[in-house]
Amino acid sequence: MASWFRSMDMQYVSIIVNEDAAHSCIKLIGQIGQGVVQFTDLNETLTAFQRRFVSMIKRCDELERKLKYFSGEIEKCGMPVQAAGTVNEFLELDGG
Repeated sequence: MASWFRSMDMQYVSIIVNEDAAHSCIKLIGQIGQGVVQFTDLNETLTAFQRRFVSMIKRCDELERKLKYFSGEIEKCGMPVQAAGTVNEFLELDGG
């Protein structure tokens, strides 16, 4: 069982991962670590709008907006909706 007590032995390590493999690696570290991994922001001087992934977040926000719209329209029409599965199932199909 993990513990965050200061008396516990800890190590500070640096992991350099190719950007293409980063998602899979972080997912595995999260599953193995069971909540005992802490990440340090090495670009803390950058504002949220200066970060490289801002355009991806904007795309996700736009997609979320569209999905909410379609969901509302489907609900108005009274159409039945079937669950597509979980995010993890989707990531497994995607090869993640």
